[in-house]
Amino acid sequence: MRLRDKVAVVTGASGAIGQAICVRLAGEGALVAATDVDQERAAQVLAAVEAGQGKGYALGLDVTSTASVQCAMQEVLKRSGRIDILVNNAGGSAGLRQELTDFKDAREEVWQWVLNLNLAGTMRCTQAVLAGMIEQKAGRIINIASIAAEVGIKQRSDYAAAKAGIISFSKTLAMEVGAYGITVNCISPGLIARNVTAKTTDQELKSNGTYLGRCGRPAEIAAAVAYFASEEAGYITGANLTVDGGRVLGPKASQ
Repeated sequence: MRLRDKVAVVTGASGAIGQAICVRLAGEGALVAATDVDQERAAQVLAAVEAGQGKGYALGLDVTSTASVQCAMQEVLKRSGRIDILVNNAGGSAGLRQELTDFKDAREEVWQWVLNLNLAGTMRCTQAVLAGMIEQKAGRIINIASIAAEVGIKQRSDYAAAKAGIISFSKTLAMEVGAYGITVNCISPGLIARNVTAKTTDQELKSNGTYLGRCGRPAEIAAAVAYFASEEAGYITGANLTVDGGRVLGPKASQ
């Protein structure tokens, strides 16, 4: 087990990717704090972790609230004594508010909401754990970005900007904390099969340029997270790993 005796915090645990990350890290031996704004759903994730013989606990955590973030991280420290791994997975687009729109019709309130959830949420959680990682001279910070940061996505300019900000933030932070034995890396998923994309058609896959001819699986994102969290990735920092079936290579030629 690559992560035996490590303590991992995962935000946004109740989504398909978040749950897969929690289950995978626990399967690698980590004690997982599955956190989510919806604590009941986080508890369901914990049940999945325990069904796989993993260990952990569920906590409520709203990444848009500094007080909530600090309270949750303090609870992890109280229960487990330290935080070795932080996975900033919480996020989402204006689609969560049914407010997807072209930029010409965008509302500043929605932009601020998306930036607060994605970019500022990542900042809050990272800042809350950083002092402890610096003190222990070790840590893994893994931020879930998106290929939207590189290729864009219609009607989600706010989301693409937020995810691009996460990548730039991660690179800069990696420069600042490397001397303390802390690595900071990003993972940029492409089209992943989960509730919102489960009915994606073959034609939609082709139009999205997925060269492998399928959606990605949450477990494939979780595998990348587990790698970055492990000692095997100890000499990697400031990286952004794209897991997208080749989408960023550009439009797929018609067959």
